[in-house]
Amino acid sequence: MNKLNRLSELNKISKLSKPHFILGFCIIAFFIFGLVLLKPDVPDQPPYLSSSAEPAGVKALFTLMQEKGTPIKAWKQPWRSLPNSSGQTLVLIEPRRIGLDEQGEIMDWVSQGNEVMLFASNPAEWELFQLEDSGRPNTVSAISAQQKLIPTNAKLTGEVSTAYRLLQEADMEPLLQDTFGLIAARIPVEAGSVTIFLTPEWLRNDTILRESHFAMIWPYLSEQPAALWFDEYHHGFVDKPGVLAAYPVWLLAVLLQVVIGVLLWLWWKAVRFGPAYTPRAWTVRRGDETLIAAAGWYENRQLAHEALEHQTRYVRGLLRERWGVLLDANDQQVLAVARLHWSKEHTNALAALLQSWRQVQQSPTCSKKRFLETSRKADVIIQKLEGE
Repeated sequence: MNKLNRLSELNKISKLSKPHFILGFCIIAFFIFGLVLLKPDVPDQPPYLSSSAEPAGVKALFTLMQEKGTPIKAWKQPWRSLPNSSGQTLVLIEPRRIGLDEQGEIMDWVSQGNEVMLFASNPAEWELFQLEDSGRPNTVSAISAQQKLIPTNAKLTGEVSTAYRLLQEADMEPLLQDTFGLIAARIPVEAGSVTIFLTPEWLRNDTILRESHFAMIWPYLSEQPAALWFDEYHHGFVDKPGVLAAYPVWLLAVLLQVVIGVLLWLWWKAVRFGPAYTPRAWTVRRGDETLIAAAGWYENRQLAHEALEHQTRYVRGLLRERWGVLLDANDQQVLAVARLHWSKEHTNALAALLQSWRQVQQSPTCSKKRFLETSRKADVIIQKLEGE
């Protein structure tokens, strides 16, 4: 007997554990399948990102300025959202697709006493600069400094990959030039200024320490503005509002799978629960049968006046809740308030109802026909009031 009991218990356990085993296996397989499909890959980042440690990024310079205590941040919003205060600097490194409207917005911001430092090898889309083709790209040139931030007798060399040079204008302040022409300059714009460097490659992680690149750009970046922004909006990065924007897509996908798995498990555990049925005994006294019984009682006892009196008090109560009309207000006062809230059609319907009530009150009897007509008028007004 003991062996038979133990065998029966083992059979029960195996029957109970089999569905759990199948469900657990399905959930694990579901997660593994999702992770294989949504395995996070290292994205191909565009060059000159302040957060990129790749050779083409500028994270080395960005991190150095943070360590030096510079109030520096990445800017990932349209330029029209820049703070309106003065003393700020916006660094643009090879920005893409700059329209004329955006140039107007940034020039307005600069004129408030701010500075834009533009690093672009071919800023032809900017109307502020005029360029000329020197015909000599990809050269290592001896560079001379034209500004007091860098000693004029310093021996400077740099790799210049662009063939373009700046055409010097009357209001332009030269900063750096090589054998073939001007490669950096500053242009005043009302209370601010725009500084242009034709050598964005000097900022890259893999080239900033070559030649004299760092020595030629650091004096202009270390002037300690009130705020220094590295523009990432024109590299394709935009701040997304919301809590979920802080999490990567693959993590959100895994969390979604977990939620789906939990819901499936709950569904599997709750299949024994069906729809909830309300016992008839709980509703019969509060349903249509109650209304039919009450109507029959009033009709058999010929209590039409009392029924309409209840109707009047209910409508008066709605008028007080919706419009603040006193319960003892006369018909003229009620209609005066109704004209402020309703159209002429609905106001006339309310006036007809008030008149019907008066006629019933003044008559010793109330026919069934008059009672139904008055009740229909009251239903229209009640539906209108309850719908507000």
